[in-house]
Amino acid sequence: MVDKVKFLNQYTFKQSLEVALVDINDVGEDMVPVSWKEIFKNDTWDLKIKYLVQLWENTVGNDLRNTIAYLNRHLRDIELMRLGEKYFILYSIESSKTGELLFYVGGNPLEKNFKNQEELFNDWAKIPETLKNFYESLHDGFYYFPSRSMGLDAVENVTYLGEDDWEIVEEMEQPLEIQLESSYGFFSNGMGRYVVVDANDCDNDKATLWSASSLPKYDLKFWNVVDEWIVIGFN
Repeated sequence: MVDKVKFLNQYTFKQSLEVALVDINDVGEDMVPVSWKEIFKNDTWDLKIKYLVQLWENTVGNDLRNTIAYLNRHLRDIELMRLGEKYFILYSIESSKTGELLFYVGGNPLEKNFKNQEELFNDWAKIPETLKNFYESLHDGFYYFPSRSMGLDAVENVTYLGEDDWEIVEEMEQPLEIQLESSYGFFSNGMGRYVVVDANDCDNDKATLWSASSLPKYDLKFWNVVDEWIVIGFN
C-alpha cells in the first residue's frame, strides 16, 4: 500500500512545503468553494466521488466525456489536500493498464494566481467560456502531481508563447497562423508540447498543437485534444 503523503512529499519541489491531507471541517469558511464543501461533507467515499464526478459533468460534461467516463470507472478515492497555504482535491486514479494508483490534483478555483501572468489576466475575458468555466467553477488546473503535466495547467503555470523566442518559427516555410503575443499553452504533456489557445482567434474551441521541436498543427478542437491526452496520461 502506497504511503500517499510520503510519496507526494517527494514532489513538492520545495523543501519548505509539505503535503497534508485535511478534514473539510478544519478548513476556513472562505478557503474552498461551497461545491467542494458539499462534496466532502458526504460520509462515504463513493458518495464523495459521485458528487465530484457530477460537478465535472455539470461543468465540462460536453467537453471531457472520455475523461469523465474514465473517472467514473477508475477513480478510487478523493481527499482534500493542502500544500503550503493552497488547497487541492487529490484524485487517486487506478490505471486501467497497470493497476497502479496515479495521483492527480485539481487546484482550488478560488486561488487562481495571475501574479506573474499579466498578459493572460488582460486576455482572460477573451478566453472561451467553457475553458474559463473550468478554471472558475471546478479547478485551477488538473494534472498529474509528480510532473505537474498531462493535464490543464494551473493559471500560474500556463505557458505564454509571447515571452519566448521559438527557433521553430524560423524554420517555418508558411506564415505563422497564430499570434504568439496572444497565445497561451493551457495543456502541457511534460515533454515540450502544448495545446494552445490564441485569445484573439479562438471561436469554436479553435486550438493549436505547439512544440519547440516540430511544426504546429492548426485548427484543432481544444477539448477534443485535451480529452484524448488526459486519458492517455491515465494509462
